[in-house]
Amino acid sequence: MKKKELIRLDEEIALKLQAGFDEEAKIEADHELAQRLQAQEQEELSDAEKATLFVQRLEKRINHFAAKRLEEKRNKPPTQAQQRKIMFTYLKNMEGNKPKDLKNKSFDSIQKMFDRAFKRVNTFVDSRTDLVKGSSKRAGEELEQENAKK
Repeated sequence: MKKKELIRLDEEIALKLQAGFDEEAKIEADHELAQRLQAQEQEELSDAEKATLFVQRLEKRINHFAAKRLEEKRNKPPTQAQQRKIMFTYLKNMEGNKPKDLKNKSFDSIQKMFDRAFKRVNTFVDSRTDLVKGSSKRAGEELEQENAKK
C-alpha cells in the first residue's frame, strides 16, 4: 500500500508540475505573439502617425502627472496659520467670540478653546429625545390600562 500511495503522490506532483510548465509556456507564447504584433504594427505606421501617437502619449503623461500633483496639493495638511484661521473663524461664528479677543491669543490657547467648543457640539444630546421617550412610554402604559379596563 505504501508503494501505491507514493506512486499516486508522484503522479499528482508530476501533473502539477506539468500544469505549471504548460502555464509558463502559454505566457511565453502570448508575450512573443504580443511582441510580434507590436513590431508589425510599428512597421505599418507612417512617420506622421507615429508622431501623432507619440504626442498623444506625451499629453496623457503630462495630464496624468499634473492631476497627481494637484491631488497631492489638495491632500496636503493645512499649515499652522491656516489651522489657526479656521479655528478663529469657527469660534467667531459658532461661539460668538470677539475677533479682538482672539487675535492676541496663541495658537495653543485658541486650539484648546476650539477643542472644548467642538467637543461640546459633538457630545450634544437633544433634550427632546428624553421627552419623546417618556411620552411613548406613557402612551404605551395608557393603552395597557385601557385594555385592562375593557
